[in-house]
Amino acid sequence: MHVHRGMLGWGVFFIVMGAVPLAVRAGVLEASTVGGAWQLWPLLLVGVGAGLVLARTSAAVVGSLIVAVTAGLMAGGLVATGIHGFGDGFAACGLGSGTDGTPFAEQRGTLGTEATVSIRLDCGSVAVASAPGSGWNVSGTSHDGRPPSISSGSDHLDVEPDSVRVRFGSAAGVGWDVTLPRDARTSFDLQVNAGSARGIFAGMRLDRVTADVNAGSAFLDLGEATDARSLDATVNAGSLAVVLPVASMEGSLTANAGSIEICTSAEVDLRFHAGDTPLGSNNFEEAGLVQDGSTWSSPGYELAQHQVELSASANLGSITLNPDGGCQ
Repeated sequence: MHVHRGMLGWGVFFIVMGAVPLAVRAGVLEASTVGGAWQLWPLLLVGVGAGLVLARTSAAVVGSLIVAVTAGLMAGGLVATGIHGFGDGFAACGLGSGTDGTPFAEQRGTLGTEATVSIRLDCGSVAVASAPGSGWNVSGTSHDGRPPSISSGSDHLDVEPDSVRVRFGSAAGVGWDVTLPRDARTSFDLQVNAGSARGIFAGMRLDRVTADVNAGSAFLDLGEATDARSLDATVNAGSLAVVLPVASMEGSLTANAGSIEICTSAEVDLRFHAGDTPLGSNNFEEAGLVQDGSTWSSPGYELAQHQVELSASANLGSITLNPDGGCQ
């Protein structure tokens, strides 16, 4: 049998990458153990060096195998555990945290009975909370003591970085605190790029909630919201945790080289439609859901008072259900 050396490395890479999450799901390996596989990255340099030293010898394949096994372990750990905390390392794109910035003047306004709130964060951190009444406010810090770009009216509030002032290092010290009113029925749209976000929506009436997390992290607590109708979330190389409300809702979850954790209570029954999951993982069976084809449901779902129905897709990522509501 002749082994094609050019394809050997790729074959070993995919074998190892697939074996790691399988071993975790079978209980052979602990998720906490493989979650630190990224720290093996210096072995990639060792493998490259060995390949150069052993070039044109019968042992030249050793370098390629070192690289393939190491990369497979790192990728397999990512598939098995997602990228929890990955975004925190980018909280200010490596340029300093919000506590290092200069406070800017508080911005205020009011919303009507129905409104759309959109927040886009490029590096830095944002904390979202709620308060009685119809008023909103934005406070915090920036690198130069000036507020973010804000567009507002009775039916909308948009908060985003000021593109005019974006430059290298401008993310240092960015930390926003956004307070939203409980009187308005709100559609909430969050986009986090290489930053971190935390939102607690107690007492709010939420219509549509969307989250787009790219190389960052976000935590959304909808548990104390008085209503929420839909949730659509996409994570690319980052992590997201969501606490579901005691309400019926629908939506979609997509994790691309990232992780999504869903926390809920016994008062809510769930149904997941598992779409394409190439090299992805979930724990629906371990969480007590019953499988029917590509659908996973809580026992007695059809008779439940509060039904949450979500499509779920994990591509080189993970979607985890925590029925004990333990998201932080």
